[in-house]
Amino acid sequence: MTNYFPPLILMGLIFISSSIPMDGQSEHLKFLMKLKPTVQNLLHIPLFGLFAYLWLRAFTRHGFSKTKTFVPGRYGSLTDMLLNIVGIITGAVIYLHRAESKQ
Repeated sequence: MTNYFPPLILMGLIFISSSIPMDGQSEHLKFLMKLKPTVQNLLHIPLFGLFAYLWLRAFTRHGFSKTKTFVPGRYGSLTDMLLNIVGIITGAVIYLHRAESKQ
């Protein structure tokens, strides 16, 4: 179970830091507010790379195979990922459209 602590802690830190308004009022993240938005966005790459690394490490240490999927006979593909993204965007657009029409 201790293998899961690092990615869970990082999840918590990501949630906490993304919950802090970037309006200049917070003393905790002043250094981030001084960065250009492009640099702030590029920081997602190493942050989420570390996040993926920590989860994969936790899973493999817990006994999941590095080469097998969680469900035999199932696999992920680029097409699956792209269709998932289209579904996410569609759901978000419908939600935003409905929320806007209720105002």
